[in-house]
Amino acid sequence: MIHSKRARTLRKLPLAMAIGLTTLASQQAFAHGYIESPKSRSFMCSSGGGSMNANCGGVTYEPQSVEYAEAVDKHHNGAYCPGDFTKCGPADGSIASAGMDRFNDLNEQTATRWAKTTIKPGMNEFRWKYTAAHPANYYQFYITKKDWNPNKPLTRDSFEMTPLLNENAGGAMPSTSKPTKHQVNIPSDRAGYHVVLAAWRVNDTSATFYQAIDVNIDNDSAPISQWTQIGSVQPEQLQVGDKVMTRVFTKSGEQTARQTVLEISSAEQAQAKTWPFLLAEKVNKANAGYQMGQVGADDKVVPNRDLNSIFTNAKSDVVQVEIQKDQPTLPGTLSLTGLAADYTLNNGAADLHFNAVAQGGKYTITATVFNGKGENIAQVQGAAGENTPHFTLPLKKVTAGDYDLVVVAKPEKGELLQKTHSFKLKDAAVGGDYDFVFPDGLASYKAGTKVLAKDGKTYQCKTGAVSGWCKIYTPGNNAYEPGLGWAWKEAWNLIK
Repeated sequence: MIHSKRARTLRKLPLAMAIGLTTLASQQAFAHGYIESPKSRSFMCSSGGGSMNANCGGVTYEPQSVEYAEAVDKHHNGAYCPGDFTKCGPADGSIASAGMDRFNDLNEQTATRWAKTTIKPGMNEFRWKYTAAHPANYYQFYITKKDWNPNKPLTRDSFEMTPLLNENAGGAMPSTSKPTKHQVNIPSDRAGYHVVLAAWRVNDTSATFYQAIDVNIDNDSAPISQWTQIGSVQPEQLQVGDKVMTRVFTKSGEQTARQTVLEISSAEQAQAKTWPFLLAEKVNKANAGYQMGQVGADDKVVPNRDLNSIFTNAKSDVVQVEIQKDQPTLPGTLSLTGLAADYTLNNGAADLHFNAVAQGGKYTITATVFNGKGENIAQVQGAAGENTPHFTLPLKKVTAGDYDLVVVAKPEKGELLQKTHSFKLKDAAVGGDYDFVFPDGLASYKAGTKVLAKDGKTYQCKTGAVSGWCKIYTPGNNAYEPGLGWAWKEAWNLIK
């Protein structure tokens, strides 16, 4: 993640302001987002959302932090898994809070507890607002069943398990300055109070952000759209010589005869707001079972120079459309982030956590660790086409010494990319003056706790309101990790 390193301090501040800054630092440490329209339950709890919901607890100050990840408190079927809401995610009864105990107030559920936004059946625009952006894997929207009981806790049995929208984002990076827009078709057989559950799956960590949106569906002869959104086109600057093409899939597989290809032949066509419009025009003329653009008042899909979505209707057999870019002018690059020069052994073991980012094509990325003898001691491989994987490599039964991490990105075609990171494993200091080897005992960290960090140095948790930051850590979000996280100095003092 990329974050501002602007220093912050809590000294000589009133307690309420200190608590507010504690929250601010916490929310800047992780990716964040919320549904700003129609306003979500958590957003309505905040001042930015109009404080329309009261007595919300901690989410009042961070509506954008409702994040399901491995470190949350309550998991579906009792164990973490990274799949979508139908199989994984927060436990029943804690869906609105994403399984996070500190946001438990969001899980209260009655017919009158939460403020509601009135919408009509048919196509409605839902907008994700980002305060810290991450590449997006997919967006999904679910709705409660016709016969759901609004006075019972939200469970999977409350929701239809077929999402209203399942939009593959393909790793596109959203902007903190501009929300993403999603066309969600609210069923014509729904009326009155319902909950729409929005899920944003991050692409470079294992996190999924959840937002419960309380709506009142006014079903008084509302026109119903024939269109269902199945994807969107992410605008970006291209180069002359690039090609953009659609890949069209039915239940029978890919239909190459329905592919639409746009060749970028001028600087004007390469503009981020031009080629998606031109592609949408070609797609709509081809009439290949899907349309591209935005739905107008007359329920026709019209090409747009801003955001173009991909739609099908009930007559179409198309189930998925992918946008593929052939960019021969873009050189392949591979970079690694999150790695340290030294790691401290804990009972003969250490863990490497890092991100690999490949650009210039579709790659399969493999990471391998070699010891000083040139022996392969650990290896992990990302999924084919996953260009920004987060890797965890546990090293077990290892000894102090020099090691190499070799990361190779193998493309579907073109030049292979490789990066090598050399690092040292160090023994923990015998009889050292510390309470834990980080991150052992994380839940018990408090003011004054001393830890031996991965860089071999000893750190002590600061006192005061910031002491709670010492226990904020996951492998994918290590802003406060002593010595390594970008914000570690706000939570820890270096001892030696």
